[in-house]
Formats: sequence, structure tokens, C-alpha cells
Amino acid sequence: MSAIEGKYNYSESPKKREDKDMEQIRIVAIPTKVAEAVRNTGRAPVYGHPAHTEVATDSAPCRHCLRLITPGIDRRVLFTYDRFAGVESLPLPGPIFVHADACERYTENAGFPDELRASPRTLEGYARGRHLVAREYVTDGKMERVIEQFFSSSDVDLWITSM
Repeated sequence: MSAIEGKYNYSESPKKREDKDMEQIRIVAIPTKVAEAVRNTGRAPVYGHPAHTEVATDSAPCRHCLRLITPGIDRRVLFTYDRFAGVESLPLPGPIFVHADACERYTENAGFPDELRASPRTLEGYARGRHLVAREYVTDGKMERVIEQFFSSSDVDLWITSM
């Protein structure tokens, strides 16, 4: 996934923010135009690095549909993506996968993807300036508890997950 965003007013006190619920959280997949461009050009957006397409050898999440890519069956595209592009001036590029064939983008208000709860995930919280201020390894699939805890912190402005 690219990001978990909250619709909080960051001028509010942490106590007021604690009263908000998960309905205000959006799970944000990469834009369809990015996935389509990589599939069509074989190049990473912004950087122009070559993308690599292969039959999946392990299970990894597609950052567009947020479903697992099935090893030995699905083809996937590996490319460089900056999850902070358009949000922060400092880049933080890293490798991500999308299905090689078109897939439907994950709906932002559908909550945390159930399919991704079965395996451990690292959730990271960032403050403005791309500063990592929190990280938790979640093994029980209960992501909302950690997301709510992180968003109740006055230090966190943007949530990103490392999958």
C-alpha cells in the first residue's frame, strides 16, 4: 500500500484526535495512471529506471489493487516508486510491485485490506519533513489498533506502511 491517511485537523489537541474513529482513515493505493504507465512503458515514473516483469516467485502485495500477487501464477512488475512524491520535497524511492495485467485500484474508504492481515506488516508513522517517528511490526492482523494509536500522536502527520 502506498499510504494510510487520516482526515485529522492537525491543529487539534491529541485528546480531540483520539475521539476520531477509523471511518476517517483512507487506505491509499498508487494511482491507476502510475500503474498503467509502468505497464505500458516498462519504466519507473519520475526516475525512468527500467521496470522488471516476471512470474511471481513469492507472495507480495500489489500496490495498486492491494491484493496478494500469487506466486507461480501471476506476473508482476517491479519498479522504483517514491511514496512521498507530491507530498514532501525529499524523495524516498523504493521498490514496489504491481500486477503485470490490469487490476482494479483499491477503494480508499474500504478499510485495511483483509487479504493483507494474514501475514505480518510493518506500519510506519511519519511527521512532516519525512521524519520517521513511529514503527510497529503487527503480527496479529489488528492494524486498526496501531493506526489509531499512531494517529492519536501529535507527532504524526502521514502514515505509510511498509509491506
